[in-house]
Amino acid sequence: MAQGGILPIKFTELLQLTNAEIAPVSIGFNSCTLESDHYVCVRQKVNEDDKPQVIIINLKNNNEIIKRPINADSAIMHWTKQVIALKAQSRTIQIFDLGAKQKLKSALMNEDVVFWKWYSETSLGLVTDTSVYHWNVFDPTQASPVKVFERNPQLAGCQIINYRVNDDEKWMVVVGISQKEGRVAGTMQLYSRDRGISQNIEGHAAAFGTLRVDGQPEEYKLFSFAVRTASGAKLHIVEIDANQANARFAKKA
Repeated sequence: MAQGGILPIKFTELLQLTNAEIAPVSIGFNSCTLESDHYVCVRQKVNEDDKPQVIIINLKNNNEIIKRPINADSAIMHWTKQVIALKAQSRTIQIFDLGAKQKLKSALMNEDVVFWKWYSETSLGLVTDTSVYHWNVFDPTQASPVKVFERNPQLAGCQIINYRVNDDEKWMVVVGISQKEGRVAGTMQLYSRDRGISQNIEGHAAAFGTLRVDGQPEEYKLFSFAVRTASGAKLHIVEIDANQANARFAKKA
């Protein structure tokens, strides 16, 4: 409970999507994406006679509405740039610069992409049924996505709902959910790039971060994850890549 009645998070309503020409049927996990606080991106096709389009709302420019006649399975906007990533037939990936009106890159995957997102200012993370790929769309030498690691068997049958990468791209986590004994169970794969090994963790949400502590010469690199079991919920915070110059970080839960 916040002290003095001050809430730790302030919620502000920016707009009602239905007031921005978005049909209620288009507001869902598969058709509406929010990669950052800059753009809302919606794929919309109201009925069989309606032409498919992508509607982009620029939250940083008086909720400006941009419409493009695009047919795609999925569309995600860059965090801050007028760059859009499109996925068609689950395997064809195309990147367009909307401002310059030009295609930046395209690639055909060997497997269906079941989840994807921008994990940094430059790169996409793509999760297939067997592997995880990274693609720096602004690097001219990287013509296609690069395989980073294979998925754990424990994620088989899970719906992938998130993918996170830490700032130095040495740690990654895939988050999936599945029905188990009448509840939604969370399964995560935490991967260390330097060690080339994965760890299976029960959890529904995860994030990486750093913490500066007075009296310690270096920042702590941390991994936090939340898990909800049949008996209750818990938040865990643990150190990754422990720095010998710092005092040991005590695991918190």
